[in-house]
Amino acid sequence: MRRLLLGAAAAAVLTGCSAGVPAEEDAGGPATAPAPATAPETTEAEAAPGAELPVTRFDGLSNEHVEGTVAYPEVPPVGGPHNARWLACDVYDEPVPPETAVHSLEHGGVWITHRPDLPADEVEQLAALRALDEEYVLVSPFDGLPAPVVVTAWGVQLQAGSAADPGIEAFVREYAGGDQGGEPGAPCRTGGLTLDEAREAVGAG
Repeated sequence: MRRLLLGAAAAAVLTGCSAGVPAEEDAGGPATAPAPATAPETTEAEAAPGAELPVTRFDGLSNEHVEGTVAYPEVPPVGGPHNARWLACDVYDEPVPPETAVHSLEHGGVWITHRPDLPADEVEQLAALRALDEEYVLVSPFDGLPAPVVVTAWGVQLQAGSAADPGIEAFVREYAGGDQGGEPGAPCRTGGLTLDEAREAVGAG
């Protein structure tokens, strides 16, 4: 099952960056995807909220809506050009299109990514963190991660050695539903695309 069923089904799919606003109005219509996206500026690592694990911040991220796939400079991406539709924040057992997940980050989502070979009990531990904020927590495997678990909000990222690292929960509590993406109050689970819809939206279906 591509998308694990957790909680009630999402509301009807919305478009654009805020509820009820068509994507064409929200960003002046889709543009052509840059290849690759411009690497953002990074700042010195700092202490994660409530933990000693370092987080890295990224500045100068574009909010542009684009079509197709994007070659992001970070793994996983921390923001930048993205699809005009967002992926529903949920727990997935397959990789998700980054272009729609980045839009979820813009809405205040926290994206918990893990290596595909992470032990099953650790994956379950990460999935359980969705209970902290069912609207804004997204969990999925991701190939090529620099650490077993990488947790990302718009413009900020934390690398962790295992699902047991306390900085992961602290990060989720700090950033889930936050305004770091510039769109406080925009939905993530509600109105978001399913995995199949997201793949179709970026041409990866």
